[in-house]
Amino acid sequence: MGAEMSYLIGHSIATNLGQVMHPLLSVGIVQSRRPDSGNSMQQMSLGADAAPTDWCDSSQPAWPPQASRAQGLEQLEAFISKAGRAYQTHRNTDLGPGRHGHVSLLSPYLRHRLIDETEVLSQVLAEHSQSEAFKFVQEVFWRSYWKGWLEQRSLLWPEYQQQLPGILQRQTQNRRQSDDYNAAVNGATHIPLFNEWCEELVRTGYLHNHARMWFASIWIFTLKLPWQLGADFFVRHLMDGDPASNTLGWRWVAGLHTAGKSYLATAKNIKTCAQARLAGRSDQELGLNKLATSTFNLPEHLSAKALQKTEIRWPAPETADPAGYQANHGRTALLLTEEDLTWMPSQQPQGIVALSASPRSVIASCSDVVRHFTESAIHDGLQRFTGHYASLGLPCAESALDDEALVRWLVEQRMDAVVCAYAPMGPTRLRLRALRGQLACKGISMRMQMRDYDRLVWPHASRGFFQLGKRIPEFLDIMRLGA
Repeated sequence: MGAEMSYLIGHSIATNLGQVMHPLLSVGIVQSRRPDSGNSMQQMSLGADAAPTDWCDSSQPAWPPQASRAQGLEQLEAFISKAGRAYQTHRNTDLGPGRHGHVSLLSPYLRHRLIDETEVLSQVLAEHSQSEAFKFVQEVFWRSYWKGWLEQRSLLWPEYQQQLPGILQRQTQNRRQSDDYNAAVNGATHIPLFNEWCEELVRTGYLHNHARMWFASIWIFTLKLPWQLGADFFVRHLMDGDPASNTLGWRWVAGLHTAGKSYLATAKNIKTCAQARLAGRSDQELGLNKLATSTFNLPEHLSAKALQKTEIRWPAPETADPAGYQANHGRTALLLTEEDLTWMPSQQPQGIVALSASPRSVIASCSDVVRHFTESAIHDGLQRFTGHYASLGLPCAESALDDEALVRWLVEQRMDAVVCAYAPMGPTRLRLRALRGQLACKGISMRMQMRDYDRLVWPHASRGFFQLGKRIPEFLDIMRLGA
């Protein structure tokens, strides 16, 4: 990727890639193995203004808002036995709020890498063969595909964000268009089932993957609303809202990711996959008789430059010479961000600090559910890392810091450099880019280190998923998983 810039239906490999976790990454602070992994499952993003309280039934493990590594590992353990043929058979079934036991529910944890792809794949393939767990494994790599694809179109995300205010303004200038948009985001359309999905999303911060596709399709082709505003609505409300998976997933539904291939939500498909939540209601009661029966071609608003693939010089693996690194960079602080809360550098840091959550949208703030989950995730990461290094007496920030406070803390602690996990294209990446300049003025360098998993997978996400998907057995072999 040249210049740094770029977000459903969602590596020279280090010798230890196949291993799983670093001590610090375990539930509390202690034992385990080394991390070296990457992305997460495909998905979209929507939201909630009220904290989710009582929406989970007793048949499945507790669901967020507990944003911790411990909770993510617990969710993974609960899912592993279902990751094979059960997942393949039932994964497309939307049973309704609190009844999503057919899918992993790991996406919020993977989004922030409270758990990472390598350890998920490792544990699933320790219990299931590659053929049994093929569909689930494929979903993990779908998320990686979206991230790698966006990484190679570094102008797409910032250009999309720059266009949002104008798109919103045009939508709200006309009274009828404004009413249509407000009805959609408030779950008050003439399609009751769409309204139910909207309510679930806003209340819980989650929506089944198929429901996300149906929602996006209805938003675009039935309600005829701009896909950009739908994608923004999702990313502000989904706990697992991810710039790449969400934005590109919406473009896929709209027929823009793969030219001429859009996704149409039909009454037949919805009734097949969501029968349990429909409670025997008629098409008229659900509004399914009002769905669009065909798609249409949407204009491409992004520039040719934003869509053009750029050659990337993928970051080199982290130095295996900690002593040499310290000699060249001086006092180095480990910087945690919401993008990766388990990555750990090979060299010992001289301080620990965390960056506060980044705004997901330029037109509105994210929901309380998303804010709570993200802030809790960052706090959990900071606590784990602080605990891990407690015996060394390192300076550690007590809470996540905004940009100004972060720069001030690094100066006060006389740091010469900061090192952090590589942030994929999105708001945190652009924020770090600006911070790099501010720190340079203070004589402090910034270095991002890419996980081996990302370095392995992302370069193969240059075109369609098939190109990457056919290499999954090769990736697993390199990682020594599922042999």
